[in-house]
Amino acid sequence: MLLVIMVVPLLSHGQRTMNDFMEENCDVIWFGLDFSKAKLIGSEGFNDPVAIKEDYFRKWNHLMISEGDKYEWGKALLVSDLKYDYEVVDVVNDNVKVKTLVINKSYSINEEQIKAAISQYNLTDYKDGIGVVIVVESLDKIKEQGTGYITFFDVKSKQVLYTHKVVGEPGGFGFRNY
Repeated sequence: MLLVIMVVPLLSHGQRTMNDFMEENCDVIWFGLDFSKAKLIGSEGFNDPVAIKEDYFRKWNHLMISEGDKYEWGKALLVSDLKYDYEVVDVVNDNVKVKTLVINKSYSINEEQIKAAISQYNLTDYKDGIGVVIVVESLDKIKEQGTGYITFFDVKSKQVLYTHKVVGEPGGFGFRNY
């Protein structure tokens, strides 16, 4: 969060800015986990990509509501009235091509791909505000890590205001929690 605070003065594009976010001058909408650019690395660990796409993408995304006490995004983002809308990324995630989902080599995405992902969102229900999404880069069974980009964007223009790479190690019991 400190990085966001330091970058805020540098970001003043589009209809909304990170200053609006920091001052809570607008609605902030958590859209969830966007798997449209993601790859699953390690075919031995991801042997049923159809089930992962059809079942787990939605389950992982909706955990933020169903287990909200564990995933307090409003608190983490310092937003007192965070709104949630998973339908936008559920639609995008439903269009992921299973044949190219699992790979056995390193993979990364860039800021242009993140912008392209956000440009695909159907945001007709929103006229204003700042959207927050994690554009998932990879779930890597070989390195045992997940990588994504937490991204803030103006919902009116779909302009990316800020994006930052985050990496985490899996944990928990069972495939869904791991």
